[in-house]
Amino acid sequence: MPNCPVCATEYIKETVEFCSTCGWDLTPWPQRSKLSKTYLNKEQVRLQWAKQMWESARDRQNWSVRFDELQAQLQQSAIDRTYLQSQLEWVLYRLEQLNPELISSTLLRLEEKIGAIPDQTPALSEVGMDYRQLTKLLETGKWRKADEHTWEILLQIALRQEEGWLSPTDIDNLPCTDLRTIDQLWQHHSSGRFGLSVQQQVWESAGSEYTELCDRIGWRVKNNWKYYEELSFSNNSPPGHLPITPWRRRACYGAGKLTAAESFACMASRFAACGNTAFCR
Repeated sequence: MPNCPVCATEYIKETVEFCSTCGWDLTPWPQRSKLSKTYLNKEQVRLQWAKQMWESARDRQNWSVRFDELQAQLQQSAIDRTYLQSQLEWVLYRLEQLNPELISSTLLRLEEKIGAIPDQTPALSEVGMDYRQLTKLLETGKWRKADEHTWEILLQIALRQEEGWLSPTDIDNLPCTDLRTIDQLWQHHSSGRFGLSVQQQVWESAGSEYTELCDRIGWRVKNNWKYYEELSFSNNSPPGHLPITPWRRRACYGAGKLTAAESFACMASRFAACGNTAFCR
């Protein structure tokens, strides 16, 4: 049996007019002695467009399924943590009944160990982004690789991998959930030193002046704009030094059609807009 040229669904020839899966017109081409080259080119363009639209729709469906899976994991993690807490409270209650004076030190150690248990709640994403690699890079202090991967994530969630840069519209449409996840991961693994919210605080305290911001977070030193390779990818970097989102080579240049200052202003506006309705235009 032949297959639909768009979604590859099998069908019985001359028994259906449209594909039951994607709706593509399966009726035979006009019965002519010879089809014109112009007609064939138009049909080929139309077919390629339909294939792209079908793949895009299927990708969106996969993202939706992944997001549902993450939500289910989050709910299960919450249930597990609640159960663990209830069990701990029961154990503490029983121990207190036995001999509180003798076990006080044991209780203290037990609470410290429970508090040190890492939170296994999965990072959330509106588009099904997997943040395990970023988490691993940050956990191991590989700051430069983590920064490069963060830029790759921003391009991926904006569907701009081929272009390699973000427009104002792309930044305005970045998912709030993903921006918060990126910020929380950077903050957590840098003990509050790095992250989008840290940069936001410096930006506001600098009066939304990009040059002043760069002087404070180390993107400009003694009136010299830093190249990416000159940055300090370490725990000793100034607060807000990472991640790099508005530029990729030098802090006075941008990535794409925006200057670095314009790009950062848009990103700061978008991050702030996740809590209100103001967007960068």
